Amino acid sequence: MIIYLISALHSVVVYIMMFLYVYGFLVFCTTWIFAFQPDGVEYDGQLSINLQHSFDQVKEPQFFDRGTVNIQSIRTGAVTVQQAPLSAEDKQKLKALAEKDGLYRLRAFVQTLDGKETSFLTFVKACSLAESQLSDILTVSLDHTGSVIAVSMSTSPSICKGRHITHEHLQQFNTTVSVKHMEQGPVPDTAAYIQKLEKEREARERGEIKDNRSFLAKYWMYIVPVVIFVVLSGAANPEGGAGGGGAGR
Repeated sequence: MIIYLISALHSVVVYIMMFLYVYGFLVFCTTWIFAFQPDGVEYDGQLSINLQHSFDQVKEPQFFDRGTVNIQSIRTGAVTVQQAPLSAEDKQKLKALAEKDGLYRLRAFVQTLDGKETSFLTFVKACSLAESQLSDILTVSLDHTGSVIAVSMSTSPSICKGRHITHEHLQQFNTTVSVKHMEQGPVPDTAAYIQKLEKEREARERGEIKDNRSFLAKYWMYIVPVVIFVVLSGAANPEGGAGGGGAGR
């Protein structure tokens, strides 16, 4: 029985060592991947965004050119904006749309240096744009490769207060462009944790740290598998025990 338990314990220890080796390899790979993962945007570049807007409150609105946003550096967020003043007709359309509590729609066509083009649609309440005197905020969101994933428009204040707006308040768009980079989640510091475990192990080997745990607390991970294995082996072979008892009569 003792030899059997020793053999079973040896097998359990071998499996545990294999698990620890595999776990250590996975931790090493994870640490290496996170260590070489770039922060923020991987490279710099330029973007051109063509803006079109609509004052229609219909199912398929008609869009007209509003201006161009040139992002000279996606890393630093340096931009230039070129927009034409509103015509008298557009001013009247915006005022009428604001009185109806309608939506002012903006469509952005993003062009990259490799010739790709993507469109984004955003909107705000026409009354908020009119009451802000055409002061809007255009947010361009980028992923870690520098590709545009969203273009959104907002105004400040965003709530309509019912102010009286004249044509003199609707002369020229005052657009603020904000370039935002997608933030990456926190990276687990697995290397520091492994170093901490190694230092604790070396300190125990030198006797600097005394392990005051009981025998079961120290070796329960070895004892429990052996007990389970023995119980399952006995339950799987009940006929052998009965046969042995019969032969003794």
